[in-house]
Amino acid sequence: MNVPHLLYLIYGNRHAIKRACVIFAILIAGFIFFIYLVIVTVFTVVQGTGSVTSDDIIEQPGTFTEFQGFSYKTAFGERWYEFNHPYIFPTLGVLTQGVILDQGAVVGTRHVAWDIADRVPRQTEVKAFADGTVVAVKDNILYNTTRRWRLCDTSPNGICWYVVAEPGDVQYGCGYEVNILHADSLRSQYCHLTSINVHTDQQVTLGRTIGYQASTGWATGKHLHFVLWRDGQPIPPTYAFTQTSLQNWGDDEN
Repeated sequence: MNVPHLLYLIYGNRHAIKRACVIFAILIAGFIFFIYLVIVTVFTVVQGTGSVTSDDIIEQPGTFTEFQGFSYKTAFGERWYEFNHPYIFPTLGVLTQGVILDQGAVVGTRHVAWDIADRVPRQTEVKAFADGTVVAVKDNILYNTTRRWRLCDTSPNGICWYVVAEPGDVQYGCGYEVNILHADSLRSQYCHLTSINVHTDQQVTLGRTIGYQASTGWATGKHLHFVLWRDGQPIPPTYAFTQTSLQNWGDDEN
């Protein structure tokens, strides 16, 4: 077949070729759009579910990012629950200690929480994880006692108590602490605070400043000890913050 004859055939079937090209373009565009939807769906499903290990730690956003929901189970449970309400990461800083379920915890035999420390010299806000009701505000002080404590290596839980002659008020455990009850029986706990800005039975909204990071209680430096609970069982915060920054939550220049 020579070139003129080929051109003649193409010209004679130009309308059919045009229709075929249009259909092919539509199919390609549809396929690309389908792939896009699959990728978006996967990222939407993954966010807020699953868990984060030390190998997953990446740089994180520097603002109080809002999330829409997550799946979770308690640290020692099998049943999965859903929290389908807006929530945020409660403070700024870096993760200094995560979930530890064995004797490796610095204080205590288990540490089902995140310790987040803002290393910038500033007053660092601690915000309500989600809408809820303040169910407890504690100071965790032993009043007029001769007992004292210090961190040590000789005790199984890292705390050694000793007695002194002069009585005084001694702060222990979580120090100044706030507990908030959210929807679906979910609770959040905030420890080692100072300048608490809420009271028991108060209704708080997502992002409400409830206090500031400090080192009250059993703490060696300014940080927030953050825990989630359901029915008295701890929930690893990793379920809620799979897609968040563990390495540096907060802009050091702010």
